[in-house]
Amino acid sequence: ALIFLPRGIRPFVLNCCAVRRATFRMSPSGKRSSEKTSTTPGSKRKKKDVQLEEIKAPDNWRETYDLILELRSDRTAVVDNMGAEALAEEIIDETTRHYQTLITLMLSSQTKDTVTAATMAKLRNHGLTIDNILATTDKKLDELISQVGFHNRKTSYIKQATQKIVSDFDGKVPNTIDDLCSLPGVGPKMALITLRVNHNITAGIAVDTHVHRICNQLGWTLTPGGTKQPEQTRKAIESWMPRDIWPHVNLILVGLGQEVQTEQQKLISKALKSSNPSAALDLLNKLGLNPKKFVTQFYKKMQRVEQQQEESDFDLLLKSLPDSLKSQIITKTKN
Repeated sequence: ALIFLPRGIRPFVLNCCAVRRATFRMSPSGKRSSEKTSTTPGSKRKKKDVQLEEIKAPDNWRETYDLILELRSDRTAVVDNMGAEALAEEIIDETTRHYQTLITLMLSSQTKDTVTAATMAKLRNHGLTIDNILATTDKKLDELISQVGFHNRKTSYIKQATQKIVSDFDGKVPNTIDDLCSLPGVGPKMALITLRVNHNITAGIAVDTHVHRICNQLGWTLTPGGTKQPEQTRKAIESWMPRDIWPHVNLILVGLGQEVQTEQQKLISKALKSSNPSAALDLLNKLGLNPKKFVTQFYKKMQRVEQQQEESDFDLLLKSLPDSLKSQIITKTKN
């Protein structure tokens, strides 16, 4: 057949045929097989072995985590007093308490904890039960939660999720990840925290923006350039973190992230008083703080406080003196 082809393309055709023959081999039955040599049974087994390899944890992660625990030991971040675990009413039935935990988490997305806490107080005063929320008009519910981010969308989500809880789950908040994520407005992070708070079940590590950012800053995601989405971060850190610390990671890192953003001087002070100030300051530097800058500001502030205290004591002394001596001291001080 090559005789009928132009001479210019004969070598090209021959090369193609040679490559084609190389990709085929004879099976034991004598029939041609199109299985490529790169996908032999041996190579498949090797790939499985690689997937089963234990993922190595980041260097010195335990020392860093223990230092973070020390910095967070006072539990004075906003999340410690206004997070999902703290906002549900105590003297209520279990079903309502579980529901309030879920609503807290739905409200908290893209919203500061202080605003979430204030909104939850409004809802509790209104009556934060499944039946009462279903009986509340969308307009009224939107007014009650108007301070949280994306309140219009959350109004719809809360109504739909509450209706689904009644129709699909016998009026009780679900207790599995899949069922919780089937509720409108509920994602993996909310589902994981709901399970932990409501049922003491740890099905994974809840990763929000604080946890996502800090894990990337510390190199805990084991990904060149870092992970882009919180779910990617969750899968990355779950691959090597010991399961016994999973229940605590979210609260510890969220509180640390809040203090990094809004309570820098308090955090610097704790670092200076820690068991390893140098390592603690280096940690804060990795998290985006400038320790030198804030330490300088901190000591200047302390000097001002001491100076104000001395002036206050001086004023008290003046008040105890006779008027004649008081006027003389004031005159000398001005001069």
